[in-house]
Amino acid sequence: MANKLINKIDEYIANSIMEGNIEIIDTFLEENNYNISEIEKLSEKNYKKLSFKIKGIINAQKDEILLEKVANIFQEAINKNIEKPISFLKNLLANRDYAFHYRNLENLSRNEIKEIIKDHNLLEILEKLDEDEE
Repeated sequence: MANKLINKIDEYIANSIMEGNIEIIDTFLEENNYNISEIEKLSEKNYKKLSFKIKGIINAQKDEILLEKVANIFQEAINKNIEKPISFLKNLLANRDYAFHYRNLENLSRNEIKEIIKDHNLLEILEKLDEDEE
Protein backbone atom coordinates (compact mmCIF):
# COMPACT_ATOMS: atom_id res chain seq x y z
CA MET A 1 0.00 0.00 0.00
CA ALA A 2 2.85 2.37 0.82
CA ASN A 3 4.41 1.68 -2.58
CA LYS A 4 1.15 2.58 -4.32
CA LEU A 5 1.04 5.88 -2.43
CA ILE A 6 4.66 6.65 -3.29
CA ASN A 7 4.03 5.78 -6.94
CA LYS A 8 0.99 8.07 -7.02
CA ILE A 9 2.99 10.89 -5.45
CA ASP A 10 5.80 10.33 -7.96
CA GLU A 11 3.30 10.35 -10.81
CA TYR A 12 1.68 13.52 -9.48
CA ILE A 13 5.04 15.25 -9.14
CA ALA A 14 6.15 14.17 -12.63
CA ASN A 15 2.88 15.39 -14.16
CA SER A 16 3.11 18.69 -12.32
CA ILE A 17 6.66 19.23 -13.48
CA MET A 18 5.73 18.47 -17.08
CA GLU A 19 2.89 20.94 -16.86
CA GLY A 20 5.19 23.52 -15.30
CA ASN A 21 3.30 23.69 -12.01
CA ILE A 22 6.22 23.79 -9.59
CA GLU A 23 4.19 25.78 -7.06
CA ILE A 24 1.75 22.88 -6.78
CA ILE A 25 4.60 20.59 -5.75
CA ASP A 26 5.83 23.08 -3.14
CA THR A 27 2.31 23.48 -1.78
CA PHE A 28 1.84 19.72 -1.65
CA LEU A 29 5.14 19.21 0.17
CA GLU A 30 4.48 22.04 2.64
CA GLU A 31 0.99 20.68 3.40
CA ASN A 32 2.63 17.35 4.24
CA ASN A 33 5.16 18.99 6.58
CA TYR A 34 8.23 18.73 4.34
CA ASN A 35 10.92 21.38 4.71
CA ILE A 36 11.16 22.99 1.27
CA SER A 37 14.46 24.76 1.99
CA GLU A 38 16.10 21.47 3.05
CA ILE A 39 14.80 19.78 -0.09
CA GLU A 40 16.14 22.64 -2.21
CA LYS A 41 19.56 22.46 -0.51
CA LEU A 42 19.74 18.71 -1.04
CA SER A 43 18.59 19.09 -4.62
CA GLU A 44 21.17 21.79 -5.36
CA LYS A 45 23.94 19.76 -3.73
CA ASN A 46 23.06 16.68 -5.78
CA TYR A 47 22.78 18.76 -8.94
CA LYS A 48 26.26 20.22 -8.41
CA LYS A 49 27.67 16.79 -7.65
CA LEU A 50 26.17 15.23 -10.77
CA SER A 51 27.14 18.21 -12.88
CA PHE A 52 30.75 17.90 -11.70
CA LYS A 53 30.78 14.17 -12.50
CA ILE A 54 29.31 14.74 -15.95
CA LYS A 55 31.89 17.43 -16.72
CA GLY A 56 34.61 15.03 -15.61
CA ILE A 57 33.29 12.31 -17.90
CA ILE A 58 33.05 14.72 -20.83
CA ASN A 59 36.60 15.98 -20.23
CA ALA A 60 37.90 12.41 -19.99
CA GLN A 61 36.23 11.59 -23.32
CA LYS A 62 37.72 14.71 -24.92
CA ASP A 63 41.16 13.75 -23.63
CA GLU A 64 40.76 10.22 -24.99
CA ILE A 65 39.77 11.59 -28.41
CA LEU A 66 42.82 13.88 -28.44
CA LEU A 67 45.04 11.02 -27.29
CA GLU A 68 43.74 8.85 -30.15
CA LYS A 69 44.29 11.63 -32.65
CA VAL A 70 47.88 12.26 -31.54
CA ALA A 71 48.61 8.52 -31.41
CA ASN A 72 47.28 8.17 -34.97
CA ILE A 73 49.51 10.99 -36.18
CA PHE A 74 52.59 9.44 -34.59
CA GLN A 75 51.68 5.95 -35.82
CA GLU A 76 51.30 7.24 -39.39
CA ALA A 77 54.56 9.16 -39.09
CA ILE A 78 56.36 6.01 -37.96
CA ASN A 79 54.76 3.91 -40.73
CA LYS A 80 55.58 6.50 -43.41
CA ASN A 81 58.95 7.41 -41.87
CA ILE A 82 58.12 11.13 -41.63
CA GLU A 83 61.07 12.79 -39.97
CA LYS A 84 59.63 15.72 -37.97
CA PRO A 85 56.93 13.85 -36.01
CA ILE A 86 59.38 11.02 -35.36
CA SER A 87 61.99 13.41 -34.01
CA PHE A 88 59.32 15.08 -31.88
CA LEU A 89 58.37 11.67 -30.46
CA LYS A 90 62.04 10.91 -29.82
CA ASN A 91 62.32 14.21 -27.92
CA LEU A 92 59.35 13.20 -25.79
CA LEU A 93 61.07 9.89 -25.12
CA ALA A 94 64.38 11.56 -24.30
CA ASN A 95 62.68 13.45 -21.49
CA ARG A 96 61.39 10.21 -19.96
CA ASP A 97 63.03 7.51 -17.88
CA TYR A 98 61.89 4.74 -20.22
CA ALA A 99 63.60 5.99 -23.38
CA PHE A 100 65.74 2.84 -23.56
CA HIS A 101 62.64 0.64 -23.50
CA TYR A 102 61.22 2.33 -26.61
CA ARG A 103 64.39 2.74 -28.66
CA ASN A 104 62.88 1.03 -31.75
CA LEU A 105 60.02 3.32 -32.75
CA GLU A 106 58.97 1.01 -35.61
CA ASN A 107 57.99 -1.61 -33.04
CA LEU A 108 55.77 0.69 -31.00
CA SER A 109 52.13 -0.27 -30.75
CA ARG A 110 49.37 2.32 -30.62
CA ASN A 111 48.96 1.70 -26.88
CA GLU A 112 52.67 2.25 -26.28
CA ILE A 113 52.52 5.51 -28.20
CA LYS A 114 49.53 6.55 -26.08
CA GLU A 115 51.49 5.68 -22.95
CA ILE A 116 54.40 7.86 -24.08
CA ILE A 117 52.27 10.91 -24.88
CA LYS A 118 49.68 10.46 -22.11
CA ASP A 119 51.43 12.66 -19.57
CA HIS A 120 52.00 15.55 -21.98
CA ASN A 121 49.80 18.42 -23.05
CA LEU A 122 47.98 16.90 -26.03
CA LEU A 123 46.82 20.24 -27.42
CA GLU A 124 50.39 21.52 -27.38
CA ILE A 125 51.60 18.39 -29.19
CA LEU A 126 48.89 18.77 -31.83
CA GLU A 127 49.77 22.43 -32.36
CA LYS A 128 53.46 21.61 -32.80
CA LEU A 129 52.66 18.81 -35.21
CA ASP A 130 50.34 21.09 -37.19
CA GLU A 131 53.06 23.76 -37.33
CA ASP A 132 55.50 21.19 -38.66
CA GLU A 133 53.06 20.19 -41.43
CA GLU A 134 52.77 23.80 -42.65
